[in-house]
Amino acid sequence: MIPFHSVLPEIAQREVRCIHLQSVPGVAPSSGLSAGEYAFVEFYCPDLECDCRRVFLQVIARHRQDKILASINCGWEKESFYRMSWDPDAPRQIVRGSLDPINQQSEHAEQPLELFQRHVLDEVYRLRLRRHHQLFRDELRRRRNIKPPK
Repeated sequence: MIPFHSVLPEIAQREVRCIHLQSVPGVAPSSGLSAGEYAFVEFYCPDLECDCRRVFLQVIARHRQDKILASINCGWEKESFYRMSWDPDAPRQIVRGSLDPINQQSEHAEQPLELFQRHVLDEVYRLRLRRHHQLFRDELRRRRNIKPPK
């Protein structure tokens, strides 16, 4: 997986999805996450032969950019696109967003995942991810001097 911002930095900077958590005086945070800004950093597959139509997201806090809080897999297509014979629950997990089992997670990974599922992942964001994926692939093709498929 390659970070979107390493291929298209201007778009990534302008269109990164963030969530802002505010503290409420006298109320302890229930999520385990402190007040602050949390970014969902996009990564895409560089294999132009692959048609996975997924994004890998790392959740990081602005105040602690060296620590990955959660690693999330997400797809923007309908569940039927992600059907796999060995895991009947995989399509639902991919479309909703799920913690990636082989990548880094913090002790608070469930909280960013819940925020993602409840407040970040909407239809507008799904369309943005689809567009970013296409822009990413187009730019890789351009750099590799490969003609786009018809």
